[in-house]
Amino acid sequence: MAKVTDRNKAPRQKDIASLLGISRGSVDRALHNRSGISEKTKSRIIRKAKELGYSPNKIAQFLVTKKNLNIAMITPNDPLWSRVKQGTLSFLSEIGRFMIKTKWHVTNVHNPNEQIEIFKKVVKEKYDGIAIAPADPDILKKWIDKSANRGIPVVTLNTDSPLSKRICYIGQNTYMAGRMAGELMVKFLHGESPIIIITAFNNVFVHKTRLNAFKEIIKSDYKSINISDVFENHDSNEETYTIIKDIFKRKNEIKGIFFTTGNGPFGAVKALKELGLEHEIKIVCFDFFSDTIRLLKEGIVTAAIGEDPFGQGYYAIKVLYEYITNGSIPEGGVIYTKTHIGIGENIEVLTRENIYF
Repeated sequence: MAKVTDRNKAPRQKDIASLLGISRGSVDRALHNRSGISEKTKSRIIRKAKELGYSPNKIAQFLVTKKNLNIAMITPNDPLWSRVKQGTLSFLSEIGRFMIKTKWHVTNVHNPNEQIEIFKKVVKEKYDGIAIAPADPDILKKWIDKSANRGIPVVTLNTDSPLSKRICYIGQNTYMAGRMAGELMVKFLHGESPIIIITAFNNVFVHKTRLNAFKEIIKSDYKSINISDVFENHDSNEETYTIIKDIFKRKNEIKGIFFTTGNGPFGAVKALKELGLEHEIKIVCFDFFSDTIRLLKEGIVTAAIGEDPFGQGYYAIKVLYEYITNGSIPEGGVIYTKTHIGIGENIEVLTRENIYF
């Protein structure tokens, strides 16, 4: 005889399984709309979950009414995000696509004003959850908090607004990645100096954190390396080209260039080729874009640091889904995605194994 659950305790999945005389795995598959279970058994489980007042009831409600979860994705639009989208689709394929509808709202670059206008629309349309790569952690904090106060959970991905009411950040450990970049640059330079830094946007949290961590390790552990200048390229290869041409007219002794993102190395290499310096300057950057992969293989870009955009997309949707349906939040409110160092010798393996692009 099945054991009846204690009425003084909130029912759990194993209680439902015990009462129905089925496996806990079957209950989990039914309540999360996974494959491997018949519709008849799924209906029994959902009815029993509702009867017991299984909390949260949203899972059963969505399955019974076929109600979709509507998730808004607010991001820039560059090659990184195509891989992020693949990650979201991977998670959706695991739970059944009808459960979640994602709508992407993209800006050409990290633009806080455009993101605010999108946020206003998204909050008004009462989405069930929002995933955003905030263009400015301070400016977007107000809108993330406003959303949270209205019961719409927000996760940040790729870059963060750590003082906001977002439920989770999904992305690279940007501080450690910046320090890794600094360590790599020092090893490649063999004591030569100076270097320049090209960041994308001064106010984007991920760019700022990588830059500060890079400078920190250089200034604290490798004081002989001089950082000559820091420039902002707004994720533009064209702006980068102009920056490099101008800096080498004035300072032709530069030995290394550090990019806080993956947007810019192609423009820099174009300028360096015109100057005949493409094999003389050490370049460390982020992301495995197609141009970067080619330049790594050619030995022109020295190293690139990958940040697992697929994982960022996968976990952004997963975290929102699990929070909305059962109230769970990852410990510490952070999920760090994988970090890989790509150089000429291993980039083929990384890309062949479909870790990135």
